[in-house]
Amino acid sequence: MRKARILGGIVIAGLGAYGVAVYAADKHPSDEFLQYCAKCHGEDGKADTPKGKQLKARDFTDADWQKGESDSDLIDSVTNGKDDMPPFGKKLSKEQIESLVKNDVRGFAKK
Repeated sequence: MRKARILGGIVIAGLGAYGVAVYAADKHPSDEFLQYCAKCHGEDGKADTPKGKQLKARDFTDADWQKGESDSDLIDSVTNGKDDMPPFGKKLSKEQIESLVKNDVRGFAKK
């Protein structure tokens, strides 16, 4: 009986760890991305939205584009705006912008 409980606990703990891993991988996109970026760039980062097509927004899944942009350039673009993209430096904190770039924009990179 005790072995069964221990084994059951291991299985449950293993499933719990798996659930956390799935949640962490599925956490994307963030609330900030959905609120400020998805209208143009889409929830999937492909910019396949009416507004994204109109403004020729960047497709964040494009591997060549991902390789060609530094984090600091992206942070600057989000903070100060670029081309048709408005600045978000007064709406979002520096930490929120860095998180958007590192977790959301970079999270769309094809692996």
